[in-house]
This record gives sequence, structure tokens and C-alpha cells, in this order.
Amino acid sequence: MGFAEELGAWVAQQRWYAGKSHAPRFRILDEQPAPGATRYLLMDDAGTQPVLYQVPLTRVAESFESHDVVTGDDGETLIDAARHAGFTVGMLAQMKVDVTRVTGSRVLSGEQSNTSIVFDEDGRPTIILKLFRTLHHGENPDVTVQRVLSDAGSPFVPRFLGSLDAQWPDVGRGSGVAHGTLGFAQEFLPGVRDGWEVALEAARDGRDFTAAARDLGTAVAGVHGALGSALETMDAGPGEVASTGEAWQRRLAIAASEVPAVAERRAAIDAVYRAALDRPWPRLQRIHGDLHLGQVLAVPGGGWRIVDFEGEPLRPMAERAIPDLPPRDVAGMLRSFDYAGALAGGSDARGWAATCQQAFVEAYTGAPGSVELDPVLLRALVLDKAVYESIYEARNRPDWLSVPLAGIDAALA
Repeated sequence: MGFAEELGAWVAQQRWYAGKSHAPRFRILDEQPAPGATRYLLMDDAGTQPVLYQVPLTRVAESFESHDVVTGDDGETLIDAARHAGFTVGMLAQMKVDVTRVTGSRVLSGEQSNTSIVFDEDGRPTIILKLFRTLHHGENPDVTVQRVLSDAGSPFVPRFLGSLDAQWPDVGRGSGVAHGTLGFAQEFLPGVRDGWEVALEAARDGRDFTAAARDLGTAVAGVHGALGSALETMDAGPGEVASTGEAWQRRLAIAASEVPAVAERRAAIDAVYRAALDRPWPRLQRIHGDLHLGQVLAVPGGGWRIVDFEGEPLRPMAERAIPDLPPRDVAGMLRSFDYAGALAGGSDARGWAATCQQAFVEAYTGAPGSVELDPVLLRALVLDKAVYESIYEARNRPDWLSVPLAGIDAALA
């Protein structure tokens, strides 16, 4: 087995490899020098669209157990450079981050699509580096949005510290070259907890969560206001409205064909969609795009921080930067409260979720930066989200299908 085959076999086993539904077909597109390492750009041609992966490797004399990639002819081992301080600290330095006080680093476990490394300064964790494993032409939306919000002084995102770009061959472009983001760094917030875990725990204990929901509504409004001021906005013209309506109908048709309960409700859902298309729409702007409780961090004594602005993972990267409807983020959070209440169980799961949703919406609409929430449009967006969820659950977790179906019924009631 040659080097490219061995490397591809290792990549296919990693959690961040996105092509697990097919047999990969890798080729090395480019090799680039990196601090203490070589950055291999590995193209997987096997899916419906080629996917480019960033795989930095560094040579070490000793074995790194399961992190081994290839053993060279000279007996040295090539390992994932994300676990080597020479590469990761060097990457920070290339971003113009001050590394003079960095004393150590570690890779976070549990990442799905990227690799995150936490750095200590004087023994205290202060910096986190997100290494993008999948590369795309153009600046990553996570970088664009976090930098803009940080520059605006937003208290609702971690402070942005820097990013690093690269270019690589791309025969599909007139210039023959693509240019994109390798990773970025931001402040690390010690002691934070995932918003989903915090909400689920509160729901299981039957604890009131409305104060936290209100704070979250304020945070989302603040982010919308800052993004609307700093980045492109546009009117929702007939073309944009029609395109959104077509997307709703496509998802509804798929759901109706796969989930009989959705088919039974199709006419009622369609009526809400049609009514929403005739309503006045707010200006379109940059939004989070995939907002739910798992995308927010609870800071001890410090409210919420919103993270992961890459947008919906299944949408092409170029589409994620297109201005969108701010109420879509609101709808995503409302559905997330529903999920937390339903999965926690208890005698009044629906009531717990409903009080959180009401508190969230009231705080959002009353906070600086908020966008007017037309109830018919918001209901359509909630329904569209629940319809999508019904497809996902029917295909992957049929035992959870009752959650989006209950959400559809609540939105139609």
C-alpha cells in the first residue's frame, strides 16, 4: 500500500471524515509546508461532490498509539500535526496571535467536523484554535461572522483572535487556484457548559428555565442587530420569496412521501406556507443559520455566548453567506426548546418548552437589534424546521419521530 492509500485509510477512520456513506476515493491534491509539518490536501472524489480535506502531518521518532498515520522507511512516524505543539503553536503565530506565554495545548475530544485545540497561557486555558478539516473556496462563514461580531464589541460571542488562509490548485476556476480558510483562533472560556446539556438538565429536573431563555433571546437579538449593521442586507424581493417557498415545498413533498403523518397534515401545512408568502418580510441579512441549544455556551455568571456560525452543514458553503431571514434563527431555537422538553420527559414536558419559548420570544422582540417577528412567517419557519426534522428522524431515529410531529401539530393549532 502506497503513502496516499495509507493516508486515505487513516482519514476514512476519523470522526471528521464526512464521507462515511460511501467508499472513499482519495488523491493528494497538494502538499504545502507548515510550521513543523507538511499540510496534505486530500481530495475525496467518491461522493456526489468532491470534498477537500486538510491533513497536516509531522514526523516524530516515537509512536503515538492510535494517532499513528504512516511509518516511514526511516522508521519515523507521521502523526496528525494537530497533536504536535510545533505545528499548532506555529499556526497561532502565523495568525499574529501572541504565543510568548503559551505553555501547553490539548486536542478536544468529541468534535465531529473539525478539530479544536485548547492552549494554556501560564498554565491557564485562554485560547482555542478551530482547525477546519473540510476546505472550501472563500472565507469560512464562521470566521467572517465571528470577526465582525468581535470587532463590533459584541458581548455574545467569544473574542476573535485571528485566522489563517491558504490557496490550492482548482482546475474548475478560471484562475486555476482556490483560496480559503484553514482555521481561526478565539478566546477560550473556561467553565462553560453546552446549552443543550444545561437546558436538558433543567427540563429533567422540572426547573424553571425562563430567565435563561430570556437571556438567550436578548443574545440572539444582539447578534442579529450587529450582523445587520456590519454585513450586507437586502430586501426580500419576489425572487427571494418565491425561492424560499419552493424550498419549503420541496421539503414538504419529501416528508409527505416518507412520513404518513406528515402527508395527513400536508394541506394544513401548505396553507400556512401560502399565507406566509403573502406577508411583509423583514430585510434579509447574515444570520447564524443553524441555531439551536447545542450552538450556545452558558458562561458561569456571564450569560450566553453563541458559536459555530458555519451554517447548515448540508448546504453548499457559498449558499451559507447569502442573506437570509433572521426569524429562521428564532424558529430553530424554538424547535430546540421543544426537543429538550420532549427528550427530558416528565409530566409537563410540553408546558416546560412552551414557557421557555414564550420567554425567549418576548425577550428577543424587546431587545436592541431584534427583527420584527411576523407570527405567520415565524409559524411557517417553525413548520419548515419541524418538517425537515421529521425526515431526519424517520430516516435515522424513528423512535424520536413523535417530537417533530408534535411540533407540527403545535404550530398548526
